[in-house]
Amino acid sequence: MGNGILSEMVRQELETYTEELYGFRRDLHRYPEPSGKEEITSAKIKEKLESYGYDVRIIGGTGLYTELKGIKEGPVIILRADIDALPIEEKSSYPYPSEHKGFMHACGHDVHTTALLGAARFLSAHRDSLAGTVRFVFQNAEEQGHGSKYFLAERVTDGAERVYGFHVSPHVRLGNILITEGADLASCDSMKIRLYGKSSHIARPHLGNDVSVCAADIVIHLRALAGGLDPLTPALIGIGRISSGTGWNIISDYGEIEGTVRTFSVEQREMLIRSVEEVINRVSTLYGVRAETEFELNAGCLINDAGAYATAYQASADTVGEAGVTVKHTPFGFTADDFSEFSKEVPGCFIHVGTAIDDREDTKVSLHSPDLYITDEAVTIGSELLIRCALEHLETK
Repeated sequence: MGNGILSEMVRQELETYTEELYGFRRDLHRYPEPSGKEEITSAKIKEKLESYGYDVRIIGGTGLYTELKGIKEGPVIILRADIDALPIEEKSSYPYPSEHKGFMHACGHDVHTTALLGAARFLSAHRDSLAGTVRFVFQNAEEQGHGSKYFLAERVTDGAERVYGFHVSPHVRLGNILITEGADLASCDSMKIRLYGKSSHIARPHLGNDVSVCAADIVIHLRALAGGLDPLTPALIGIGRISSGTGWNIISDYGEIEGTVRTFSVEQREMLIRSVEEVINRVSTLYGVRAETEFELNAGCLINDAGAYATAYQASADTVGEAGVTVKHTPFGFTADDFSEFSKEVPGCFIHVGTAIDDREDTKVSLHSPDLYITDEAVTIGSELLIRCALEHLETK
């Protein structure tokens, strides 16, 4: 438990610049930018960090990295947040809605970013009471599942002992925090299947190789494959798009299927991708259709490290009280986050900060919903949580 002087003053000091943080978050919410194009967002974060005395390095075009060295030598930890938005037309009740038509912070990254800025401000002001180094990662392109690779290529994890991050959750009540012990989020790999057949008049099916029927059968077999997996090791095969055909009386000669494969273990991830490819090839051969399958490996399985989990649990309890912390012993869900790529390199813990308000239905809809509303209060809870994770490692007693 953080029991130094700093730990006792975190909340009180945060309150002195809460309104500034809220104002920054609202500004980010007004001007959301998609993955890899977060130029305005990046510039605003850089300006704010520099006002706190940080030297900022741009990584991956729009991502940002900086670090704070304490007065004494000590452990190195990483605090990470994501900065990108989604291509969603906002329909929320925010008094400060998106002014970038067709884009919205529908996943709470405006909250994550602002919370990390709050942590950076607090820790910078108390450098003389810290023993060790905090590295701050403001990651771009999380929604594409690969923004982390820019930072890993720059070796920002070298020598680090821990990495922490959080995500807002409309499935957890505001003022509560949920932490998973062990496997937390799934891997997320996308697949695109291209099918090449032979066209014909629909009245003469024997003269063609029907891609539409082949595609339908592939989907059915993939669902059957998912249903036959070990129920003690959850996995998901999901199909999001099927496209085939040009007319009602023409046998299709080309089609596409797009979907995802998600698991909670490296071994099952590899096995499932192989099995999916085998099913696709076997079924397409039956129809005389040629199949090309392309997998894009995005975020890996997110597994919380036991030591990092223990620290995060204590930091969470200090933030919202022990009664406000829920521990889950099964995965949080099949969603994914490429925080997992950092925690592959460094023991880490990913934490879920509640945002659901009992009498507001728009705070309980899923992430990526156009009407999602997240109260500003999540910013200060998240900021305090990140600060306390750092202090558990770095505060001089």
